[in-house]
Amino acid sequence: MTALNSFLDVPSEIISHILSYLSAHDVISCRCTCRMLYDIICNNSALRYLVQMERFGVTDDVRPGLSYPERLDLLEKREEAWEALDFRKSIRITVPFHSTSIYDFTGGAFLLGTRLHGTSRRPTAGYSYIPLPSLSDTQDQILKWVKLDLGVQILDVGMAVHEHDLIAALTIKEKMDLEPLVDSHLTLEIRLLSFATGQPHPLAEKPVIFIARKSFPFGQCHVMIEIVGEFLVLLITFPWARSEYQDMFFLVHWKKGDVHCLPYPEWGAYAYFSFLTQDILVIPNLIVNALELVKITIDENDEMTPPRLVPLCKLGLPPLTQRASIVRFGCRAEPNPTGCGPLAIQAPSHRPFRDNAEDAVILFNVVIEHLDVAMGVFGFPDTRPFSFIVHRHALLAHIPAAQRASEPFRVVSSGKSVSAPVEVPWSTWGVAATRWFESDPASVRWITTTAGQRAVAMEDTVPTPIIVRDFNPYTVRAARARAVAKGQPQHRNWADPLPNGNWMALTVEESVLPAGSAFKEDVRSALPYVETVTCNKYHYEGVLIDEERILGLRTSQNDELGISSFDVHILG
Repeated sequence: MTALNSFLDVPSEIISHILSYLSAHDVISCRCTCRMLYDIICNNSALRYLVQMERFGVTDDVRPGLSYPERLDLLEKREEAWEALDFRKSIRITVPFHSTSIYDFTGGAFLLGTRLHGTSRRPTAGYSYIPLPSLSDTQDQILKWVKLDLGVQILDVGMAVHEHDLIAALTIKEKMDLEPLVDSHLTLEIRLLSFATGQPHPLAEKPVIFIARKSFPFGQCHVMIEIVGEFLVLLITFPWARSEYQDMFFLVHWKKGDVHCLPYPEWGAYAYFSFLTQDILVIPNLIVNALELVKITIDENDEMTPPRLVPLCKLGLPPLTQRASIVRFGCRAEPNPTGCGPLAIQAPSHRPFRDNAEDAVILFNVVIEHLDVAMGVFGFPDTRPFSFIVHRHALLAHIPAAQRASEPFRVVSSGKSVSAPVEVPWSTWGVAATRWFESDPASVRWITTTAGQRAVAMEDTVPTPIIVRDFNPYTVRAARARAVAKGQPQHRNWADPLPNGNWMALTVEESVLPAGSAFKEDVRSALPYVETVTCNKYHYEGVLIDEERILGLRTSQNDELGISSFDVHILG
């Protein structure tokens, strides 16, 4: 009797229990080995749920509340709605106040900065947020804006709602009734609040953390705040005050209140960053046209040594022409990774799964300016926006194996020095791992346009359909199987109408942005994806996305900064 026959003679209940200790990927492999294991796995709701979580790129802490069949049903219905872009409920929400350019869309809530009054062009005076409706609400939800006025001017906010129930506001100490000072000494502080209550955060030893006192025009700076684990990363740059003010980069241990000013390269090098893991950042460098991967390191043996950023890898980007330069380089990924501790706000019992941060894609928005110098003729620069998508794990794969295997906040070193960062040219890593698009200015304005492995976009004409691109390799594989079943070649693009009137397209062939004023060479990219386009068209200024919803934004006719209303399209 062979070992396989002996194993298959074991009762199916015991086999199911043994298989439950495997990873989802291993369960999928077992399902492909023989008919008996296939049937056992497909008839066990817990194993099916494990497989579907892997397939759809979600995680679940498996707390009590729902049975496995109920969890499986919720997940599969959600994915069916996203696959067809079938809006199961749509609600319009008005904004009954004057909003600023500050916004965020995370944790199931939409947040907007608020102004003193409609004619004010001042920085934000407070913020308001609204918990968004969900299909799983047991009754009609009362949609109510929650407002908080901090009494000081807010430059920007960062949120870690799921992990810490935390909102961090970067504020400046100036009286609200004064006219803005062009060049004044301003006190910068981080205020740490509970998102749920608006009160000082209970885990923060210093609810108000002093950052710096600087002289700069606060109306001409750009601020970015991200929070993962116990660290808050703060970047303040001055893209509209060239060479006059020094960019600032801070690493803040927000629970202890410790602030560390990090060494900064030449002016204008950084403007955005994104967490890849709890201790690794990707930072686009505008000057050298590359993505820098750096690690936050801590010396546990010496508490006096401040945390620092150690470069691990530099990924080159498509080379630019001689007269082209990057003037904006934004990035965003949702959800953020989390630290080692438990989440402050668990996934709701009615929707226990969340998108997996490790599988998520990162959106990079790149604005390239080209100056066409002709003899005796002056012309304004030609500005062209582009965007590209890449998975988090595709970037991490280029970090040296020894550094990837090192403990969090540690690096492998030889003696007292750390090896120089690995430099990887674009031609080596970029074509297969990315997908590039030529964007429109409206789409580049909004950065919260990815959730998990999906990205939402619009066309550059109004009215516009809503476009959702899914970069999940399992979704691509399923679409390829459908194409082959209909007689299409496996490695060719394919499109097909859906029963609800929407249109689905599979893109697996390379796309090319031709060389010209921006790029020195053709930019080829081949990351496959499935695109779904609505048959209906909408008058939106922008679209945002999270795990459950798409938001369609409308701005005020007489105020391009403010959002007047938005539609919530719920998919589940």
